[in-house]
Amino acid sequence: MKVENPRDKLLSNYEVLEHIHDIKRRQKRSASKHRSIQRTENLETILLELQGYLKGTPAAKQTPENIRNFLQELSVYELEKAEKLQLLNVAPGSEAALHSLIEECDQRFTGEEREHMVALVSQFLKPEMQSQ
Repeated sequence: MKVENPRDKLLSNYEVLEHIHDIKRRQKRSASKHRSIQRTENLETILLELQGYLKGTPAAKQTPENIRNFLQELSVYELEKAEKLQLLNVAPGSEAALHSLIEECDQRFTGEEREHMVALVSQFLKPEMQSQ
């Protein structure tokens, strides 16, 4: 099997959600200009289901500024891009969840470092938890 279009970059759930919002905005603008546009039902179904799913994930409450700050603070740790993406998408609230996302987590990071990572998630990716 041959890969036709190799992946250029990984997208976070937040970026996918924003892309869906952009598609919807463009569809509304073009629908108001051109009333006879045919909409693909399958595409609409996929977009609605994906949007519904992503609204139930941490991506729904994330902002570009919080993501940027989170990744900047996280840069002190030697994490792979895929691990950072997983942390961003899943936003683990405990060390146990962190272990499932980072390979050999207990061997690579101390207890304090793992606690700090969870605190960063709480601070930047789950701001509603700060008020509890």
